[in-house]
Amino acid sequence: MIQAQINASNADLYAQLQKERHKNKRMEKELDLLKKHVYNTSSSNEQSSQEDNQAYENESGENSDSVNDSGSAHDNVNESDYNED
Repeated sequence: MIQAQINASNADLYAQLQKERHKNKRMEKELDLLKKHVYNTSSSNEQSSQEDNQAYENESGENSDSVNDSGSAHDNVNESDYNED
């Protein structure tokens, strides 16, 4: 009697395992399709993004000559630092 219950329980568990394996395979296929879709979408977005970045760099490159290098290390030194009593 106990052996029959164990066998029935094992059969149920095996059936559940098979269902889960089937679900996993289906989900893996769906995930692969989503990855391909995201990759294709990101590739096309990346190309337009690179074009936008290049245009921005070209515009900002024109203003790079106006950067002012203010102050040097010598300007910030006090004369009292050199006077020893």
